Amino acid sequence: MSILIVVPDGVGIRNYLFADIIPLLLKSKNKVIVYHSLDVNALNEVKKLHNIDFEDKVIKNYKESIKHKFFRETIAFARLNYNAQLVKNTTILKNWNYNKKGVQKLFYKLVQVLAKFCSKKYSRILWLENKYENCSLKYLNNEIDFLKKIEPKTIFCTHQRAIKAIPIVKAANLLGIKTVGVIYSWDNIPKARLAVKTDKYLVWSKYMKEEVKLFYPEISKDKIIVTGTPQFDFYKDKNNILPKQVFFEKYNLDLKKKTICFSGDDVLTSPYDPNYLEDICKAIVKNDHEKEYQIIFRRCPVDISDRYKKILEKYVDIVIPIEPAWSNNSKNWTTLYPYYEDIKILTNICAHSDFVINLGSTMAHDFAFFNKPAAYLNYNTVKDFNWDVDTIYKFQHFKSMPTKQSVYWINSKKEIFSVIKEAINRKYSLGTEWLKTINLDSDNISKNIVNNLTN
Repeated sequence: MSILIVVPDGVGIRNYLFADIIPLLLKSKNKVIVYHSLDVNALNEVKKLHNIDFEDKVIKNYKESIKHKFFRETIAFARLNYNAQLVKNTTILKNWNYNKKGVQKLFYKLVQVLAKFCSKKYSRILWLENKYENCSLKYLNNEIDFLKKIEPKTIFCTHQRAIKAIPIVKAANLLGIKTVGVIYSWDNIPKARLAVKTDKYLVWSKYMKEEVKLFYPEISKDKIIVTGTPQFDFYKDKNNILPKQVFFEKYNLDLKKKTICFSGDDVLTSPYDPNYLEDICKAIVKNDHEKEYQIIFRRCPVDISDRYKKILEKYVDIVIPIEPAWSNNSKNWTTLYPYYEDIKILTNICAHSDFVINLGSTMAHDFAFFNKPAAYLNYNTVKDFNWDVDTIYKFQHFKSMPTKQSVYWINSKKEIFSVIKEAINRKYSLGTEWLKTINLDSDNISKNIVNNLTN
């Protein structure tokens, strides 16, 4: 039996190729073919990690027609409008880029007009999706021929919104080949980003399953399978964790100091991250606690900007940057990819730091795995009519919090130091129940996924 694993971008490597999925498939005598748009070095990293070999094919170039793009974008905006009305949360509409220019402005104006009309009734959205499916058929001949040649039993797609993956999965559906997709991230469902339609959808948790049922009522519940995500499984491997002294010596950290991790977001999510980092540094300096505290700076791996440079230079005695081990030879985030070394780096940051501060990121969950406290920044550093911190925490995925006390909250600059002190003195995470809400607590997540690919 052959399994075709579709990896349309670099982010799928961490959760699905670095996990034990391919080794388990090979152990069960399955042939694995990775269909990808990755750098050859990324594939070599996977083979070296698992000490395995597998066949790979590069995803064929796919350029959608104007008509095809029109329907796809109209569906997305219609669903965003529908979803915002459904759960009475207008922040869902923040996932649409209204700032189009030139010819694009007219194109997207037409998209928005039709989308708003279709969003009034769910049946109209389904009609749109049917039109989209039908207009894509003539672009599938190459993919159909490819699948007939390799004859896979199952196709596994590692990202549910990648345009590159649409033709191969659609071709498989037409040929009656079993298709399985994953919902990549905990915040993806309300964002109308289920572009790749598969026979089964593997989700992180019961909570996420209910989300899929709510926003996509046409998908029957037996097609939505709770498997968990391998994202947090790497933390269970003790081989990934260095002794604290070894880790601290490697990055010139001081064992005598309490360690705060500041984890950055991408530029769009948090454009004023450098301001927040400087505020934290100032709070420590102001209270004369440089001898007691140090800050590990972990940037968002896909943020390749130099926006933190001045702050890191100014507070070189307090802030120790630990760079993510990702490929950095591209300005397109979809082609960036992690090395396995980055998993070890992140694991040790979480295991050996005392506390994490950021603006609404998943690092709260990473630290919760180690029962370490996390704080969310909850104030504006500047006045910006296009960005407001209050909007961030109204995003739909934060509704998954069991209570608002799942993290510490820093509501002003004045609260920074007192929250740091309180959280570090308490030592434990407030968010362990939140982590259990968003992800299945299981030791067999890779096995769960493999079982759904082979059965």
